[in-house]
Amino acid sequence: MSLFDEIQTSISTLADRIGPSIVAIGRHQRGSGVVIGDGQVLTNAHNLRGGEVTVTFADGRREIGTVTAVDGDGDLAVIGVDTKDAAALEWASNEAVAIGTAVFGAAAANGSGTRITFGTVSAVERAFRGPGGRRIAGSIEHTAPLAPGSSGGALIDAAGRLVGLNTNRI
Repeated sequence: MSLFDEIQTSISTLADRIGPSIVAIGRHQRGSGVVIGDGQVLTNAHNLRGGEVTVTFADGRREIGTVTAVDGDGDLAVIGVDTKDAAALEWASNEAVAIGTAVFGAAAANGSGTRITFGTVSAVERAFRGPGGRRIAGSIEHTAPLAPGSSGGALIDAAGRLVGLNTNRI
């Protein structure tokens, strides 16, 4: 089996396994999110407009969620919503991520399933300016391509564990 065949198989397997846990955020998909617990979705705070938001699951089901926590400085938000059968993703340990680690960017694909891209970690412990201009430290830089609507989507390792959230920055 060639390297490309292995990557293709890994992506297909990951898409099937984690797809139900990746959601679209907003009526016209401003971003993505990931189920982190029963009734809880994590996303980027900049994806939200107000205290309620439409959450669209991979199966097409739409629910109105309530913003339960926001860390504007860290650009993070938790949404309380009926997650039904969408399982929470397991978190990876900090030691699991180093330069060269294979990672996958997972995002909702505008109501038509999950979009997964492949890349590698290119830097760790990076800092960038958040939407409010505040410095966000401890970030992971990677090469997986991110399309519009990917902000708030999961960055996962080859085992399907959650490494972090994608923030699509220009």
